[in-house]
Amino acid sequence: MPLTLVNWNVEWATHRAPRGQEILRRIHAHAPDIVCLTEAGIGLLAQPGHAICSQPDSGYGVKKDRRKVILWSREPWESVDCEGTGSLPPGRFVSGVTRTPVGEVRVVGVCIPWFGSRTEKKRGSQQKRQWEDHARYLAGLAEVLKRDSATRLIVLGDFNQAIGPGSRAPAELRSALRGAFPAGMSIATADLTFEERANIDHIAVSDDLTVGSVAAISNLHGGKPLSDHFGVVTEVSAERRREG
Repeated sequence: MPLTLVNWNVEWATHRAPRGQEILRRIHAHAPDIVCLTEAGIGLLAQPGHAICSQPDSGYGVKKDRRKVILWSREPWESVDCEGTGSLPPGRFVSGVTRTPVGEVRVVGVCIPWFGSRTEKKRGSQQKRQWEDHARYLAGLAEVLKRDSATRLIVLGDFNQAIGPGSRAPAELRSALRGAFPAGMSIATADLTFEERANIDHIAVSDDLTVGSVAAISNLHGGKPLSDHFGVVTEVSAERRREG
């Protein structure tokens, strides 16, 4: 039986608003086993199941009702980690281990900073150069994922990079993104587009998982966008890990 994954940056949608309710309807239509939402109201996935969240401060002050990353699973989470490593920019990481149709999986939810992260001049905050937070995050993510290289692993969330010709990231950061993943991991959503837009919300899986279907979830409703990102849904199945 395949594992169904949904990943979507929902642009701070909440469960109280019609926009959030429509997003939830579209997510539920796929009957997912695991959901990753980025930039979401904390109550959006408050339904039967189990949710874990990134820390509330993502470098812009504490947001009690918002999280940069929320992971949801049908089954309980174990070994929950909301930091990853101290070198990661704050509030953009959460991981845990959960049971799924393909067995026990470590799931890592990310919201990699956009190129302008913390570049604003604000009192009491340190100004960053463009892409600085992004580069720092990729270095920290590589460190974290290296620890999980022997584990069945899924990494999903907002990568803030298109993969391939549509990428606007500097060449060294495109290389750093690929290099952050252990050998054998593949990015299932690398070639996905919707309405001629390249995808930046991605799902990567370890080499003991086989990717089946990959599809976009429309972000359009009544001629208006539900979010500035479209969603993605992917099915994966178990495969015996290849021997090196």
